[in-house]
Amino acid sequence: MLLPMGFLLLAAGRFIPGFADFYHEWVYKPLGGIFGSITGIIPFSLMEAAIATGIGLLVYWLVKLVLKGKEGKSAVLRYFGGVLMKIFSIASAVFFLFAVFSGVNYYRETFSEKIGLAAEKSQVSELYELCKELIAEAKEAGAELEHADDGRTVFSGTDYRMAKEAKAYFEDFASDYGFMDMGFGRFGTPKPVLFSEVMAYLQISGVYSPYTFEANVCTAGPDFLRGSTMMHEQSHLRGFMNEAEANFIAYLACSESDSEYFRYSGACLALLYSMNALYSADYELWYELRITYPEYVDADMRAQNAYIAAHETKVAEVSEAVNDTYLKLNDQQEGTRSYGKMVDLLLAYRRGV
Repeated sequence: MLLPMGFLLLAAGRFIPGFADFYHEWVYKPLGGIFGSITGIIPFSLMEAAIATGIGLLVYWLVKLVLKGKEGKSAVLRYFGGVLMKIFSIASAVFFLFAVFSGVNYYRETFSEKIGLAAEKSQVSELYELCKELIAEAKEAGAELEHADDGRTVFSGTDYRMAKEAKAYFEDFASDYGFMDMGFGRFGTPKPVLFSEVMAYLQISGVYSPYTFEANVCTAGPDFLRGSTMMHEQSHLRGFMNEAEANFIAYLACSESDSEYFRYSGACLALLYSMNALYSADYELWYELRITYPEYVDADMRAQNAYIAAHETKVAEVSEAVNDTYLKLNDQQEGTRSYGKMVDLLLAYRRGV
């Protein structure tokens, strides 16, 4: 019964006006705040542990299935049927919990709507000025940070320290927006993933787990974007599911922090998307700005490109296709291309500032 109940809940969120916002305020916030505060106490990723347990369970079932072969064909078929029923039951529960703790949030009022930000068509000259300002932001914030011999920015601390700071700075940012308050102090601390190299080959920098209320972050790759990734995943925990908005919120949270590292990370995240948009719109203007990058910004961007290239595999292509389908199924019709909308939000915000 959990499967149809999950579909009905998602249908209500999508087709009944106001239901998703009501649900977020009176169901998601209380439940998420309580469970997220409990899981926030645990220092390691429960999502990662659950995946490992699931893999172990599948291996156990397969071994038992092979052993059942000694008892004859009928015993194998009976056991196989039982395993399929267990898998279907677990999948139904997983889908239902997704609907309860995440799915409905896809249909609620967006962050930009709540703050009265309207994205609209922009001139290339506006995009050029945005990129120019972001380069200046990155240059100012990154100048005093620690850099490796090859120029790459290095975070002077552990990933767990970064996560703790990201939690504190995001809390400060969210306090300025009453609708982002979850009401619980231990809610939402980002968690570095132990098997980050696996995430790297899946081209996943971070993932929000609606089942454990965790912001899981890959620790492989260059340091300079990890802080903004932690902010991005925390925005999902607050119920803002659109990827472009999560990036935009991450930029705002980073830019309003007291940390030079986080301000640099946020500026580089915004610069990455904005310069990609300018490259497509006007290569000459893009090149004019690209050659003005400070050494450390240039080194970080090159390191990011090299990191992505090193992890381009068929597995990454499948992961990208799965993510694209997931976004479309959850009403982000542009799929992974919706990440590009961040630039429109940045331009709209720049006009209003």
